Amino acid sequence: MNYFAQVSGENLQLARAELDALVKLCPFNIEITWLGRVAKLQAASNPTEFLLDRAALVKRAGILMGEFSHEESIIEGIIDDSWKDNVLPSDRFSVRTICIESEYNQKERVKIEKELGAHIQSITGAKVELRSPNSNILVIILAGRFLVCKSIESKLRHLLREREPGKKPFFHPSMMNSILARTMCNLAGVRPGNTVLDPFCGGGGILCEAAYIGALVIGIDKNWRLLEGARRNLSAINSKYSVIQADALHLPVQTVDHIVTDPPYGRSSSTRGTESRELLDSLLRKAPSILQSSGENLCVCASSDMGLSEMIRDAGFRIGHEIKMIVHSGLVREIVTVNL
Repeated sequence: MNYFAQVSGENLQLARAELDALVKLCPFNIEITWLGRVAKLQAASNPTEFLLDRAALVKRAGILMGEFSHEESIIEGIIDDSWKDNVLPSDRFSVRTICIESEYNQKERVKIEKELGAHIQSITGAKVELRSPNSNILVIILAGRFLVCKSIESKLRHLLREREPGKKPFFHPSMMNSILARTMCNLAGVRPGNTVLDPFCGGGGILCEAAYIGALVIGIDKNWRLLEGARRNLSAINSKYSVIQADALHLPVQTVDHIVTDPPYGRSSSTRGTESRELLDSLLRKAPSILQSSGENLCVCASSDMGLSEMIRDAGFRIGHEIKMIVHSGLVREIVTVNL
C-alpha cells in the first residue's frame, strides 16, 4: 500500500530527519521517496496513526490513493472500489487542494475540488460537508504531478503548542520549546518504556516530551530552582521521573537507553563556573559507558559556536544527523545525533 506524509517547511532538513528516524521505529519496513515536503511511503501496514501520534513536524498524513502527471487523469485514474473502500456512504467528506512548491490558479483548483467531489459522491453516496467533514480528500499539487490522498490532520501539533514553556506550571526563558523537544526525542529513537536522561535538564522541557511518549525520565541539574521547576512540570503530567541535583561532570547514573539534552549556553543559562565546552566534552566521553546499546541514542542541541560536531569527531564518534537551525541573528542552533 502507498501512504503519504506532509512535513512542515520551516526546516525541511530537520523535518525529513525526524520522519526518517520514526520510520526506523515502526515494526514493519517502510520505503520513503521524498518529493520536496511530501514523503511517499510504501508499507505493508498503515503507519499513519503512529506517525501522527509521534511526529512534531508532520502536518498531515494518510493514504496515497493515486499519483498523476495530468489533472485530467484524476477523475478516471482511481477505480470505484478504491473510493468505496475509503469513503463510506455514511461519511461526510470534503475535497480540497493545496499547492506545494508549485503555482496553480485558484479557478483551476476549485474546478478540481468540485468535479472530484461530485465524482466521489456519485460512486459512494456520501455527502459533501465542507465545515465539519469526518473524511478528508486532499489533492496535493506539486510541480508536474498531482497526489490524491485520504488525509488526516495532525492533532499533536496543536497539543505541542498548548505545551509550550510559557503554558507550563513552571517557566524559565532557557526552556526548550515543545516542538523541538519532541523532535529531538524522536531523532534519538525514544520508545515507550525507555529510560531517558537529560543531564542539563533545566526546567524539564525535553523531559516532559520524553514522558509524553511514555519514557521513564531522569533529569540532572546543578540549579535547585530549575530542578524544582522540572519536578513541578513533570508532576503535572503524571509521569515517572527522577530529578537529581548533581554536577554533570560527575553523573550519578549507571545506565540509560537514551540521552537527549540541550547544554547550557546563552545569556539566560548558567554553567555555574564551568565552561559549556567542558561539560559537553565530559558528557561525550562518558556516554558510551552510560548508554545500554549502540546506535543514534544520543541527541544534542547546542549553540553552533560551541563546535559540537568537531567535539564529537574528536571524541572518536560518528555523526548521524547534523542540522543547523537559525533562531535569530545572534543564535544558530546545531542539532546533532551521535552514533556510538
